[in-house]
Amino acid sequence: MRKNVKLLLTLSIAVALAGGAVTALENNGNTSTSSTAEAASITLPPGYTKSAIIKWNQTGKASKALINASKKGMKDNTYSGAGSDNTLVNVTKLTNSQKVELSKYTLSLINSARNQLGKQSWTYKTGALHFADRVADQYYDHNKSCWDADHYVPGIERAAKASGLNSRVGQVYEDEAGLPISSEYHTNVRTMSALKNQIYFNVKQMLFGGFYGSDSQMNDSSRYTEWEHAGDLLGCRTKNYDAKTKYFGVSFSGLKDDPSKISVHMMGVAKRYIQNYKKFNH
Repeated sequence: MRKNVKLLLTLSIAVALAGGAVTALENNGNTSTSSTAEAASITLPPGYTKSAIIKWNQTGKASKALINASKKGMKDNTYSGAGSDNTLVNVTKLTNSQKVELSKYTLSLINSARNQLGKQSWTYKTGALHFADRVADQYYDHNKSCWDADHYVPGIERAAKASGLNSRVGQVYEDEAGLPISSEYHTNVRTMSALKNQIYFNVKQMLFGGFYGSDSQMNDSSRYTEWEHAGDLLGCRTKNYDAKTKYFGVSFSGLKDDPSKISVHMMGVAKRYIQNYKKFNH
């Protein structure tokens, strides 16, 4: 992402979520979950092209075809988890295996879109996950979230330095979203299946115009305002920003006084920003 752009969000997104009602429980770190990362995909509709995404990122102008394709992408792509994982988790206290599973799941969504545009896949990397965790800690410690006006750049820079990454290039690492808040899921607890469903929605938002709103508003063109997240995830901006591939990891942070607001930190690391491989891989 470029320095001062965030994904627009709404606090009450009506999304069909899997897993049923949940009560507030904490994951104590001993709950087991499937070790197999669930593969998932998002289909890019006709009209959603590299040239259209590049044009928006260079001019800020979206073609009618791109807007219509983004509407179709939001409506037609639906979460269909292979099986149901009803393990209750506190999103901010996941086990390492759960973090790895969710990182690989999110990556499968991103790569499915990248591959449709002929782009090389991104790769899961433990160092990228540790970086994401450090970013999440920075957000929590300073009570920042995706509901603020901008990314928490000072925290990202500190996390980058601790991870052996270039910390003087500003905000070039994070694509940030917020987990949808509903009457059913309004704390930091949900099932793994519900969490994947919400991540699926977040990635759709990023790809399809930064959509913000409810299911009933998906036909409203004014809800589709930016394709910079798409440009970053798909490598469709400019040569100065794009990398052929990146290392990737996902983490989550909450607010100290509001457990409903969970930020999703999707961290992509281009090799050119790694200054200390030993530190990054630690």
